[in-house]
Amino acid sequence: MEVAGTNEPLRQATSEDFESWVDHLAAYYAAGGIAEPAARETAGSVIALLEGAFMLGRAARSTAPVLGAAKAAAAIVRAALAGE
Repeated sequence: MEVAGTNEPLRQATSEDFESWVDHLAAYYAAGGIAEPAARETAGSVIALLEGAFMLGRAARSTAPVLGAAKAAAAIVRAALAGE
């Protein structure tokens, strides 16, 4: 991602990939009962949370950040389903 700030084609491709992920996950959440725009907000939050955890986990050579993020992601989805 550091290169994406100086390489416009790479930045654009990365942006499109993440947007696609958010679109698909938001559609899944909406089908599961999370109303828009909460489905899209939840999808973006979960993806950001997990992507950050993957980076931390690689740096630390540990699965702990990913396991913690998975619990937090589940809590975010439960809250969205409850309308919080």
